[in-house]
Amino acid sequence: PAAIAAPHGISPPRLPHPFYPRQQDNATCDLATLAQPTNTMTPPTSDLALVLIALGKGTQNYTCASASAAPAAIGAVAQLFNASCAVATNTLGSIAEDAQSIGAHFFVDNTTPDFDIIGLGNTQAKKVESMAAPQATNVPWLKLQAQEQGTNSPVKQIFRLETQGGVAPADCSGQEAGAVVTVVYEAQYWVY
Repeated sequence: PAAIAAPHGISPPRLPHPFYPRQQDNATCDLATLAQPTNTMTPPTSDLALVLIALGKGTQNYTCASASAAPAAIGAVAQLFNASCAVATNTLGSIAEDAQSIGAHFFVDNTTPDFDIIGLGNTQAKKVESMAAPQATNVPWLKLQAQEQGTNSPVKQIFRLETQGGVAPADCSGQEAGAVVTVVYEAQYWVY
């Protein structure tokens, strides 16, 4: 078989560092009796089962129209790690920084979140509910509904809970027009 190579004199593209390739994670835990953290959103319907709790680590992204404008949300980018067993056994801090990624979360446009999770497939979703996080320094908690278009997974709903960070700065002071501001965040994604 022929090898694929970059043209002579051109370096091949490199993955961003650190980049954790998606890996199959066969860890199983009993999630049947696990209850979501207390929140005011409509719970998942009784016909849906919790299949995964993913820890998302990444950035919430904002853009600035001008230095005097308020930052506008333009989505998020995060790597996803299987946190099901850690949440089920209350050992979330045990997820190692070098754990293998099981997928990615990103936006296909400014309002359409996408979750690409190994073993589940690709899910594009729409925000259907939100509530303020218990601490104002954290992005809101969300309920997302899977959309038919762009989805090839059995996932129906995803809840973003237990957020940390990600809140936009109050204004765009010191930023040029069109600048992108990234704010580090973490969240649990409860997948049904």
